[in-house]
Parts: sequence; structure tokens; C-alpha cells
Amino acid sequence: MDILLVDDETEICFLLGNMLRRAGVNCDVAHTIAEGRAQLRSGNYSAVFLDIHLPDGLGYEMIPDIRERQPQAQVIAISAVDTERKNARDRGADLFIPKPFDKGSILGGLRSLGLTAA
Repeated sequence: MDILLVDDETEICFLLGNMLRRAGVNCDVAHTIAEGRAQLRSGNYSAVFLDIHLPDGLGYEMIPDIRERQPQAQVIAISAVDTERKNARDRGADLFIPKPFDKGSILGGLRSLGLTAA
């Protein structure tokens, strides 16, 4: 399984990326919406972890691109702002996971969407 992680926080990318890789998932990382869009053009993803507050806009802006370029991909919104939960669902995210997260919430979230790590 291939996953795209779009988050501007280097530490989050490191921790979540390592967590996913240890679970047998291939993980590409982007730090901005622009980088995420470029990755969508070159990869084939089962899921996209999408931070809401990015340096070049709101992560929600990427959801139409994800749906167009990777219609099979599940969108998992992640944010430290729990009030974004409703916004994420209203704007098309399949799941919302609040920060801070742990291995159980990440892997459980993937399973809840029918995605399993190797």
C-alpha cells in the first residue's frame, strides 16, 4: 500500500512516516499543497493523510485534486484543531484523526477505511 502524507511539520512527517513504514506501508511526504499536488501526479496512493493548516493554504483545497487524480484514495484529515472534524467531513474527507495521534488511532483509522498494512 502506498500513502501520501501532506504535513508541514517535519517532526510529524518523521514520526507518522516511520510508524507507517514499520507497518509495511510505503509513504511519500509533501510539506505543502503544491508539493502534494505534484506527488499526486506521479504516485498511485491508497490514502492521503492531509493536514488542514499548511503554509500555502488549507489542506481542504487538495481534496478535489485527490478525487480527480486518485479516485480510489481515501482522504484522512489530520489536525491539532479538533473543531476541524466537522469541516473535514463536510469538505469530503473520509476520516478525521486529531493530533496528537498514536499508532492505534492511525492503524485503526486505516482499518476502518478497509485499508490494511502488509
